[in-house]
Amino acid sequence: MGLFSFLNKKQVEIERSVKTNTDGSTTHTTSFEVPSESRPVRTDVVTALDAALGALGSKVMHAMDPTRMIPFELGGPPVWSVGIVDVAGPRPYSLLVTYGFSHVLSPEPMREGMNHEYSLAIPQGTPLSPWADALLRHQTRYILGQGADIRPNDCVPLRGVPMTRVPFQPQHHAMMPDSTLVGIMCTPDPVLPTVATPHGPIEVRRLFGVDVLELDRAETWSIEGFIDELKTVNPLFLSDIARRSFMADPAFAARLDARAAKEGSDVDGALFDFAWRPSATGVTLQLPEGRAATRFASAIAGRVGFGRRLAAFSMKAPPLLFDPATPEGLKVTQQGVTIGGGKGSRVVEALTQALAAKRSSVELG
Repeated sequence: MGLFSFLNKKQVEIERSVKTNTDGSTTHTTSFEVPSESRPVRTDVVTALDAALGALGSKVMHAMDPTRMIPFELGGPPVWSVGIVDVAGPRPYSLLVTYGFSHVLSPEPMREGMNHEYSLAIPQGTPLSPWADALLRHQTRYILGQGADIRPNDCVPLRGVPMTRVPFQPQHHAMMPDSTLVGIMCTPDPVLPTVATPHGPIEVRRLFGVDVLELDRAETWSIEGFIDELKTVNPLFLSDIARRSFMADPAFAARLDARAAKEGSDVDGALFDFAWRPSATGVTLQLPEGRAATRFASAIAGRVGFGRRLAAFSMKAPPLLFDPATPEGLKVTQQGVTIGGGKGSRVVEALTQALAAKRSSVELG
């Protein structure tokens, strides 16, 4: 099988402590413990990945965690390593790929069925350390911990935190590069979609950063459609942390808006900024403002306007469920509000008109 097992060669450092002596001096102590289990890593799969990355550019470098041989379930890192290679071309970039998220490379029971790794591409000249490989580790740790995979055409909003800072605690954010990229999308890697190995193919999924305007358009229309259009302006799906929004290009934005108006939205649920409370006639709905109001209106048009259900979630209140297939009217419970009727219904019309007029609230009933 060809498995690494470093534990008979070195111990894993787990604790450092400082003791103050009676004479005022200090003694630094490092404690080591050998874990009862070693993480399995197939060396021939590592070699295959190294060869695939090496064929793209320079020598492959590895960013390794000192505790990489401890299984994840025992407190070890989510991946064995992150491989990094510099790729030449009209726009040179650094390609980072996880090693050991997949069961193919690291055959642990908890990874059964996981036959993919993740990649990230950063334009050369952009500092990679310490955020880039940390982002891949952060996302893979979240997947393993929560059991929620990131698949092609998935979108992960980062709740306003730049992708350069999201792996770190808030007190360290100021030390990391700033960026307007506050969301992550996923697509098959455009240069390395699969890697053949002696133990079966590994799929490589490219993660890339998007800003708030791009998130708004994708989440109120189609993530798959957005990624399809993005190929025309960013075919390598580079995460340029200093770039301007692609939605700032009038031609690009108009093309997406035209498709959204024609196709409607395939995103049936998203997070919005609203609150509501029961009233004598129905509910009083506190509306989002500015860009958030436009986003809410676009979602309603793309779903309800095409006879499709929309689940609108909020951090401030139970959800609103727009259901064009049910009779016109409101159903209010502690679990949320169901708004029946389609685009021309009285309640939906009142809401869309209030959003267009930039009102702060509307009475629905």
